[in-house]
Amino acid sequence: MEDIKKRYDELIKLINKYNYYYYTLDKPLVDDATYDELMNELLTIEKSYPEIIRDDSPTKKVGAVIQTSFEQVRHDPPMLSLANAMDEGDINDFYERCCKLLGTSTIEYCAELKYDGLAVELVYRNGIYVQGSTRGDGEVGEDVTENIATIKRVPTKLPGNAPDFLSVRGEVIMHHGEFERLNEMRKQNGEQEFANPRNAAAGSLRQLDPNITAQRELDIVLYGIGKMEPTSMINTQSQLYDYFKKVGLPAPHYYKVGLLQDVKQFYKYWMENRYTLDFDIDGVVIKVNDITVRNTMGSTSKAPRWAIAWKFPAREAITVLKSVDYQVGRTGLITPVANLEPINIGGVLVKRATLHNFQEVKRLDIKIGDTVKVIRAGDVIPKVVEVIKDKRQDVRAIAVPETCPACNSKLQHEDIYIRCVNASCPAKEYETLCFFVSKDGMDIEYVGPELLKRLYDQKKIKTIADIYALTREDLLRVERMGEKIADKIIDSINKRREVTLSHFLRALGIRNVGDHLAKVIAKHAGSLQKLMVMSQEELMTIPEVGPGVAQSVYEFFHNEESLTLIRQMFAHGVVVKDEKVQEVSENLFKGKTVVFTGTLQNMTREEAERLIESMGGRASGSVSSKTDFVVAGEEAGSKLDKAKKLHIRILSEDEFMKMIGKHQ
Repeated sequence: MEDIKKRYDELIKLINKYNYYYYTLDKPLVDDATYDELMNELLTIEKSYPEIIRDDSPTKKVGAVIQTSFEQVRHDPPMLSLANAMDEGDINDFYERCCKLLGTSTIEYCAELKYDGLAVELVYRNGIYVQGSTRGDGEVGEDVTENIATIKRVPTKLPGNAPDFLSVRGEVIMHHGEFERLNEMRKQNGEQEFANPRNAAAGSLRQLDPNITAQRELDIVLYGIGKMEPTSMINTQSQLYDYFKKVGLPAPHYYKVGLLQDVKQFYKYWMENRYTLDFDIDGVVIKVNDITVRNTMGSTSKAPRWAIAWKFPAREAITVLKSVDYQVGRTGLITPVANLEPINIGGVLVKRATLHNFQEVKRLDIKIGDTVKVIRAGDVIPKVVEVIKDKRQDVRAIAVPETCPACNSKLQHEDIYIRCVNASCPAKEYETLCFFVSKDGMDIEYVGPELLKRLYDQKKIKTIADIYALTREDLLRVERMGEKIADKIIDSINKRREVTLSHFLRALGIRNVGDHLAKVIAKHAGSLQKLMVMSQEELMTIPEVGPGVAQSVYEFFHNEESLTLIRQMFAHGVVVKDEKVQEVSENLFKGKTVVFTGTLQNMTREEAERLIESMGGRASGSVSSKTDFVVAGEEAGSKLDKAKKLHIRILSEDEFMKMIGKHQ
């Protein structure tokens, strides 16, 4: 037993170290396989010897107990908000106030990014993470301890001589890549998509089931201390960030220490470059750097006098909706696009904005002639977000089209969407070509929408297969095409003749299949040949693949036009390389559908479902005639009753564990 305890302590120390280097320093010390092996060893010990489990174990980050409600947490001291500065004049006023309060004009500031997320507080006692809460109203927040523990950059234990008590404050955020992945999954599941990363972060953190939070990649940035006992010798904001980095607490990504002119330069830089970041910011926070003088400056009832949030200019404007066009996407989806009275937003002249879909048109109650609010963010097409109804005068309704604006085919209504189903629609063909060569597709350099439009209009290309049949002579017949660029285009096309299955699957633009799912499907299918003959039922055994995705993939590869397209690509020298597939040994759950109900004692439901999937089975959330096993834990409910009615084999948790033991 002593050897087990010793090895257990070693594993915790080692994994926490690797987590610190990977998530805090961005310097991984080991490969993923080695890390996973150590984590699995730790999990095995904890399952066998639950009496030795430590509070700072890295396994505490997942598999938390489901809560029925959030408890209240009182913040001491309160989490105040920040006063806002909207322009340089407000910053100059802030500077004058600081000078007056401190009796000097030479003040050092710390400027940092203003993260657009959810404010939280973390509490450590003797270096152990014990509580996490939302800001709430500043006085009282919600207890989300287990949910915050799922964030990988949150250390469960601080190294060294940690203070007896430490509360730190910061922002929970979601990166753009995870936001897109999450929305893609919600769209496939028929769920409402999140409006922006902040809403997604907030919604993910406030889940009653921490296992759901754990499935979403949240990040956190800490920028302040609520209370520290005993107090330390940290005298400045920049020293605080040095301390955070030293103990593994995630400090801001970028900050600047200097005088007022330095702060202004920092602000201007990030106002111009904020869209290069993989997360959202909406301004810069400016703080007097010297913590020791902040007590002198004090606070109002709402905000500290020593800090201010300098917000970026609003990227919105008021204009008039003149008319509406109907844009046809590569899948045939019809999107209403607003033609606006030209307006300058953030230095860009905006003439068009998306209305998303006709349900959104109905929700906004928008009409042609309306005065509307338009927002713009980054390189994304501007969108109409509000109608100023008190300015409504002479307006008319936005018509819902019955025929495709590109090919005049009758449109098909699907829930909130309207779609052209004509396979030969020229708009669909052109948009498909554009997607195929884009960075999200094959990433073929030097081939853009303008060139594709010319080639399409000249009937040099019609399908994606035709791209691989292009010759140097074909390109030189295009107006203003030089020999050097023609050679570069041909070379770029040739470089994309050999691709992996996941890359190829993504580029095909199959409905409901984005980058993430393309990788998941390719990993499990292994080869294009196998994928092309898989049934819908077989496709649904792949993790994350639901009925909608399975149907889209199946129909694509059982459509004669698609098959002809693939054969043509092969004839033009396209090679699709197989993906490496993890072999699944024979076991009782391979190819079977398993439903878990009730509370399991030996593992979380998420762990059990992942185990079934690793064994080649499918974990489902609902019982049907296609279910093979139902594993019933404590307090099993309606799923158990339905399984009995359908005469489905029911396993107790003990029976399930024995089957796993025999066949892992």
